[in-house]
Amino acid sequence: MSHNPSSASQEAISASMALIEDAENPIVKIGAEYWRSLRGKRRFPSRGDLALRGMVAILPYSVIIAVLDGGADYEYRFVGDAQRQAYKTYFKGMRLSQIEIGAPELGEVLRDVYELLRSSGSPLLLRGKADYDEIDSQQRYHETVLLPLGASDGVVDHILVVGVHVPSPFWKISDSSRRTLATQLNPPASAA
Repeated sequence: MSHNPSSASQEAISASMALIEDAENPIVKIGAEYWRSLRGKRRFPSRGDLALRGMVAILPYSVIIAVLDGGADYEYRFVGDAQRQAYKTYFKGMRLSQIEIGAPELGEVLRDVYELLRSSGSPLLLRGKADYDEIDSQQRYHETVLLPLGASDGVVDHILVVGVHVPSPFWKISDSSRRTLATQLNPPASAA
């Protein structure tokens, strides 16, 4: 069989990406604005810049993920209540490699997204149908922003995720926005 799971996973990701400026949900917008406010003129803020006081509105919808060994694995360091409820599990302390064993399709998509963010250092906004049973069967769609964090502008060592689940989609991404996003995520190679 010539099916390439990574290729299928990448297609699923790119079909649902948008620019973070296009966030529609107020919680997701607050998460993106908070990240921008911490970043200042840097490429991205550090994990140490995050403060509970600044995250009060987004904390239940947040996940903080540590990048281990340059992306060999990822560990869930903080999981907000809304995220626990959406996934029907408390996954703080769990590693992505454990998810890949227990839920290979979900693990593959998560790894592809985390790797794209880690390698590009660019924030991502994902939208789409939630393909898992949620605690409230009415919450079928998600809008999620993934935001890079790092002590230096060259290395992403943590990821801040802010996501919500809603009954119906409230977004559309134009082909033009998708092309703009692809260009930003895949800049031309620089001469060595």
